[in-house]
Amino acid sequence: MKQLHEFDPVDIRRLVDREGWQKPLPEVRRVQLTGRQQTVFWGLRLYVVVMTAVVVWAFLHGAAG
Repeated sequence: MKQLHEFDPVDIRRLVDREGWQKPLPEVRRVQLTGRQQTVFWGLRLYVVVMTAVVVWAFLHGAAG
């Protein structure tokens, strides 16, 4: 595999220009979620907390016995 310094600088510049890597990235904004989407995300958070508690309990229960 070639190293970066082994490529022709003109080819690299052409690639950068063609791919648009010099352009600034578009602005990122927060999206307002609907009530249903917020409910789903809170449900996912609750699920993660419950599953973490189950894993910790199972680990401690298994380690003690």
